[in-house]
Amino acid sequence: MTLVIKKLDPEKLRQFKAEAVRRGLLLHQALEEAITLWLNYNETYLETDADANNRVYEAMKEELSKKYRGKFIIIAEGKLIGAYESMNEASEKLRSLKPHVKHAILIKVGYDEEYSGEYEWWGGSIES
Repeated sequence: MTLVIKKLDPEKLRQFKAEAVRRGLLLHQALEEAITLWLNYNETYLETDADANNRVYEAMKEELSKKYRGKFIIIAEGKLIGAYESMNEASEKLRSLKPHVKHAILIKVGYDEEYSGEYEWWGGSIES
C-alpha cells in the first residue's frame, strides 16, 4: 500500500528514519512497529496536555504567588512559558506558540484564586 503523509515535521521524520536504521529496520517496518505500540498502549498511562499543565500549576502555585504576584502567567506544554504584565501581552504570546498548543493555563497570579474556578484555554478559542 502507498501512503502519502502531509505536514509531517521533517526533523521528527529524520530522527525516526535514523532510529530505524540504528535498529536495523526498514522504514515501513519501523512505522508498523510504532503504529502497533501506539495502538496497544493503555490510554490510562497517557498524560493529557491539561493534566500536565494542571500538575505543573499545582506544583508551582506557592512559588508563583511569591515571584509573580499581579502578573499574568502562562503554563503550556507542561511548563511555565512566562510571566507578563498585561493580558494582551500574554494573549499575544499564546498565539505565537508553535506548534499551536491545544491547552494552556492563563492566570493572573494572586487574583484568579479569588474566583470559584480557574480559567483554562483550549486551543482555538483564542483565535475567535
